[in-house]
Amino acid sequence: MCDICGGVTNPEYEQRLRSNIRKHGWTVQFIEGADDRNPAYAYTLGMSLYGHPEFVTFNCHPGFVAGEFQPLAEAVLSGRRFDEGDDLGDLLQPRLLRVPDSSTHLYTANTMFRQPGEPPIAALQLVWPTRTPWLESGR
Repeated sequence: MCDICGGVTNPEYEQRLRSNIRKHGWTVQFIEGADDRNPAYAYTLGMSLYGHPEFVTFNCHPGFVAGEFQPLAEAVLSGRRFDEGDDLGDLLQPRLLRVPDSSTHLYTANTMFRQPGEPPIAALQLVWPTRTPWLESGR
């Protein structure tokens, strides 16, 4: 059950998020999925404070998503910058794609970090490979 569903008020929840960001430099917002057409997803909160796009991934599990984002977030906090198509081989297996409009899926990030009159905050989606070339080649 989500915190809000469990009785935490929106201001209490936002304060918890801000506290995590102050303590760690970033945090994760997880959204429970409803079905195959509306899968679970998660995104970072805090990368915007470093002038960097937030990260988002779909079809994820809440127990593993922070670990998926951690190498990227730590690299950003150390000054590294990422963009669409960057090779993440030294950190992770996914590829990055720019999110054209983050306002729908990254609601909390836009609420917390988007400046009035500005476009939606920048975001990069982690896209995990689904092909297994070694199986397709018959090896």
